[in-house]
Amino acid sequence: MDGNADIRGQVMLMRAVIGRKIMEIDEFEEKATNLTGDDAEKCLDMIDFLKKDVMGYKTIIEDLKDGSNDLTGDLWDIASLPENSLHLYTDFYLPSLSDEDREEDTKAMDIKVKYAQDLAKAYVMHIGRMALTDPGVIDRILANEELVYLIGSAVLDMPDLLEAIEKQL
Repeated sequence: MDGNADIRGQVMLMRAVIGRKIMEIDEFEEKATNLTGDDAEKCLDMIDFLKKDVMGYKTIIEDLKDGSNDLTGDLWDIASLPENSLHLYTDFYLPSLSDEDREEDTKAMDIKVKYAQDLAKAYVMHIGRMALTDPGVIDRILANEELVYLIGSAVLDMPDLLEAIEKQL
């Protein structure tokens, strides 16, 4: 499967998941009006989670739909499963889904996790490149023994870089 077809498939999957989650939000909103106490709170928490989940998928789709996969999304939007909601997702939400919906949700969540990891890595690399090209930041790095040590350790692990430095000595 070529990259564009794969991206198209991912976008179609996420759009299907978004549609289902929007309907689930409506269902939880209706349930919440008829419940009180912890049950109502659980429905409201699910509504909040589902809205954030949909926002995360929409962010990824916006980035992927042109086929560029340029990792311009907002990591905050994408990482919609805060640690305190993990039990809600795994113990309440996933078991409530049909096998087919659970499989679809798991595949979509895998895409979201991979995208978030790639986005975080791209951000760190961007910051690293900016730091290595800004003379003011380079001066600050050189003044920080811990950073110089980390860079030196990394260079020692890369024979081609070490060789280039040794040629200058």
